[in-house]
Amino acid sequence: MAEKTQFSGEDENAGFASPVQDLIAAGFLILLSLWIMVESVRLENPGSLSTAPGLLPFLTAGSLVIMALGLGLMALKRRRAGETQAPPEDAPELMRTLMLFAMIGAYLGCLQLVSFEYHLQVGAIRLGYGAFEVLTVVALTVLLAIFWRQALWACLLVSFVWVTFLAGVFRYVFTIPLPGSI
Repeated sequence: MAEKTQFSGEDENAGFASPVQDLIAAGFLILLSLWIMVESVRLENPGSLSTAPGLLPFLTAGSLVIMALGLGLMALKRRRAGETQAPPEDAPELMRTLMLFAMIGAYLGCLQLVSFEYHLQVGAIRLGYGAFEVLTVVALTVLLAIFWRQALWACLLVSFVWVTFLAGVFRYVFTIPLPGSI
């Protein structure tokens, strides 16, 4: 009576990679994350644990280890079930991947060349919005429009909210200057 549904990836036309490819990726991610965790613990801690410079990399790498373990377990289950073939590559996906590389390269180039910052006074707080935020919103909106395939306004809204939130955290909580800031 109950139909078995199958996760087909972020793109409904995309399938899983082969289990061997997923195992290799999981192993690489786990090794890389463990190395980052070790290096983040080795950083000098000038204050308390909450201000440790290695805290964010450690937590990020730790969450990546958990996700990679999940990927590896899923790949082992699929391999035991006899799924060993990867879906055939198709040209549109290759073109989208090449476009992604080109767009990221253009984005990084623009970050190196463009530098400005606008400030807005809200009460006693001086908020800044600079080249990093503007360029990232534009780049992320384009990438979401191509790969997420939602309406442009939805891509722009998601980009603006997340970039503003994350940039605010880095600027005002961690007090880290962003690229393109004056």
